[in-house]
Amino acid sequence: MNDILTPKRALLSVSDKAGIVELGKFLESKNVEIYSSGGTSKTLEQAGIRCLPVEKLTGNPEAFDGRMKTLSFEISSALLYRRNSPADIEQAKKLGIEALDIVVVNFYPFEQAALKDPTEPELIEQIDIGGPTLVRAAAKNNEAVSCLTSPDQYAPFMADWTANNGVTLEMRKQLASRAFEAVAFYDLAIATELASRFAKPLRYGENPHQKGVLLSRHAPGKLTSARILQGKELSYNNWLDADAAYSLISDLHAIDGQSTSCVVIKHANPCGVASTRGSHSPLPTAWDCDPVSAFGSVIALNRKLTAVEAQFLVERFIEVIIAPAYEPAALELLKTKPNVRVLELAPRVRTEHEWEFRTVDGGLLAQTRDRHGTIGERRSPTKIPFPSKMAHLAEFGTAVIRTQKSNAVALVTLESNGDLRLLASGVGQPNRLDCLRLLITPRLKGSEFDPENTVLISEAFFPFRDSIDEAARLGVRHIVQPGGSIKDKDVIQACDEYEISMMLTGIRSFKH
Repeated sequence: MNDILTPKRALLSVSDKAGIVELGKFLESKNVEIYSSGGTSKTLEQAGIRCLPVEKLTGNPEAFDGRMKTLSFEISSALLYRRNSPADIEQAKKLGIEALDIVVVNFYPFEQAALKDPTEPELIEQIDIGGPTLVRAAAKNNEAVSCLTSPDQYAPFMADWTANNGVTLEMRKQLASRAFEAVAFYDLAIATELASRFAKPLRYGENPHQKGVLLSRHAPGKLTSARILQGKELSYNNWLDADAAYSLISDLHAIDGQSTSCVVIKHANPCGVASTRGSHSPLPTAWDCDPVSAFGSVIALNRKLTAVEAQFLVERFIEVIIAPAYEPAALELLKTKPNVRVLELAPRVRTEHEWEFRTVDGGLLAQTRDRHGTIGERRSPTKIPFPSKMAHLAEFGTAVIRTQKSNAVALVTLESNGDLRLLASGVGQPNRLDCLRLLITPRLKGSEFDPENTVLISEAFFPFRDSIDEAARLGVRHIVQPGGSIKDKDVIQACDEYEISMMLTGIRSFKH
């Protein structure tokens, strides 16, 4: 397939007519045969642009008040058959299929219609079927087809053609990417609006004055596929906290599947975390990390919840429990707290290709999930090397810190009985020094910990030595951080002055 193609036939069918006349004139000047439908055809003809009716392609008239126009075997085939496949080319000839090289489509204005509080039949009529089908077919075959979905693409498209005497492969791929984005956002708008009308919405969003819906993907091992054994419907905030809990418990299980781990989440931050290889439960230890914050929390475990643990929980106020299984006696005890949501879901191995999404005004940001198993440099630049016996505790701590909102630092400790636990954390501050000085230091006041078995973890580099000075005042002897600051030498020097060992991981874990 050539990188630069000269299109010969185009299909134009748009709701938003902005710029369509200019594009139509350009295509006509390039001797492109234009097919069109409905209002688009009328707009082009009024501008003196010759276009053929879409029925010439489909062999059928429009039907059902326009519901059937462009959906057809003939059009889809003209878009999808592979121009570099001799078998496809031969089959197209036998079927009388001629290639379509350009699709210009934007969809029925569903979002704008939804804002006008339409009746259900009015809203349903604004769901475009043919448009997304055309766009997906054209974008899939972007090696041969140009797919334009927005007026702001017309000028760059025409400029690319003019500059290169044809449409470049780079342009076609850019258009394809935007095309799939357009379909995704269109479907998301429809799914959200219909879920709020037809399905049972969440009681409210993050706050009572906000609407909320859950658009779920029911696949094995996903949080949204958890078996809900009892309790009220999960709220918007419950889902967010449960996601943080499930993410961390899965990471801890991946680090050490032989240990029993417990996570306590409040406002999407872990306020209590503990792991043990002994026969005793990590739940009381995790709760006692910060019992004030644990009020109204979400709890996750990687082992069957016992009746003893259930008794512990029913004596406290919690919102959600996630565990892979429950003792029958535990479920009977939890029934005495009917509002508590009880979810049955086992930890799972998360891959590096899992995507997470956040909204910004007018769009979505997507990134792969930060997860256990990301490999960094793992080197110790200090005079006193980071002790190898603390490696497992450091891994435990990096899993915890990965879940905390930036800026974040945490103290994790190895207790005399072999348990690992979160000792104290400072999260959500605009600078790392405040995490230590304003949050961790007061929380440790009057508490004792074993400095030789405790590690201070930071999710990003220390920009100055002041955090090391504060850590030394706390009695910290071991530090883990990514490194990468222009002041790394000053930070390392400070550690050496205080005889603190430090490990640099090379991996930052911001969580905004």
